[in-house]
Amino acid sequence: MSDNIKSPRVVAEHVEPAPDVDNDAASIASSENSTTSTEEFEHEPFDTFQFKAVELCEKQWPHLSKDAFTVTRMDGGSYNRVIGVRVDGSWRQTSWLKRQAQMFLRTVCPGVIRKTEIRDYVLRIPRQEHAWVEHEVSILKFLAATNLPVPRIKIFSLSAENPVGSPYMIQPRLPGKPVTEVFLELNTQQRVSFARDLGRALKQMGEVQSPSPGTLNPDSILAGSSDTQLLRLQCPPRNAFRQSEDVSEPSTPQTVYEFFMSQFARQRAYDLTLHRDYLNPWKPFEAIIRHLHTMGHLNHNVYALTHMDLEPRNMLLHVVSPTTASLSAILDWDETVFAPAFTNCRPPFWLWDREVDEDDDDDDDMDEADAHITPNDADRAAVKKAFEEGVGEEYCKWAYMKEYRLARGIAKLAITGFFSNMDYDVAEKIIKEWNEMFPHLKVGGMSDIEEDED
Repeated sequence: MSDNIKSPRVVAEHVEPAPDVDNDAASIASSENSTTSTEEFEHEPFDTFQFKAVELCEKQWPHLSKDAFTVTRMDGGSYNRVIGVRVDGSWRQTSWLKRQAQMFLRTVCPGVIRKTEIRDYVLRIPRQEHAWVEHEVSILKFLAATNLPVPRIKIFSLSAENPVGSPYMIQPRLPGKPVTEVFLELNTQQRVSFARDLGRALKQMGEVQSPSPGTLNPDSILAGSSDTQLLRLQCPPRNAFRQSEDVSEPSTPQTVYEFFMSQFARQRAYDLTLHRDYLNPWKPFEAIIRHLHTMGHLNHNVYALTHMDLEPRNMLLHVVSPTTASLSAILDWDETVFAPAFTNCRPPFWLWDREVDEDDDDDDDMDEADAHITPNDADRAAVKKAFEEGVGEEYCKWAYMKEYRLARGIAKLAITGFFSNMDYDVAEKIIKEWNEMFPHLKVGGMSDIEEDED
């Protein structure tokens, strides 16, 4: 690990979790009733693809028989097709030679107890052929050295020369279910427990820091280098659906103010290639950031690990007992970057402000303005207090202060750019709220035509 990136180390062996039977049953049931991903992404149907998945498993566990593997179709995400894999490593499934050795061991050492090893995994296969799998792998390998609850990698390949014809990852399956599926079922004690767990995890994320913005260099991590390097943010950012033409360059230290101004310039240059001549959101953003800099709000010149899609759907919640629920894992780190520290501090107000279910759109930014308000309901107030105790004062300052809330929205747009009408709606809300908050520092709109006419 480079001295430039601060990250706590964990000196402990990773223990694969026990199978979550309820989770398996739910996944199997939901997958049997859905063909959406096969149709939407034109994938090979699971009925035939499952045999390729089993063949892949046979190559990875050559000492086991074909009957040792059970594959099940699971609900995947936008970036990856997901298949459940159960591996029965008991002696009945192993090769004849290994069975004989185990039988001999039990004969000469009758005190030895045979351990039946059943492990559950998930096989993740990118939906797009140009997916940046090495980036995903490097992020998870980097995070494995922290205390953060993240999926581990059992096996991975960056080559398509295999039975499934694609790069892939095989990961131990984690206990728990997405928060959106189970949060409504929790009692107050369980919600308090989970909120404190989530707060601690977000605090740990904030402690993984760098003097430079950017993304992890997968080459340095996959090569096993002790010097973790960052690459300059790509513009536009690369993802599984869009491969950036921007050449990756090493990132260098810069102030947060410099970060904003350089990103605005890069994004504007990209916008002009798309002939967005007269719609320029970066011009009012430049004015807002200059004002925030003058006010002293951008003086913390460090960049923290930032999950760009930290929503309830990407968190696994594990009900441990009638009084305890834990954060089993944070998922989908594909778009992770190092960004200004306040960028990752959007408060999870859904914990105490409203109910969360599977139909939540997770994008109601209007509620974020009231996230600092403690609910009158005692149970919800207890949940909010538990989260704040876990996450710490610095996070709360960046989460609740209106100036940082606006800066956070600007930072995310500066990183991702504008690719939908929703992005422009968010920009308009930021500009409108700024002008209402600071009428003496009013900034112009996004349309250069309107400003010229004025």
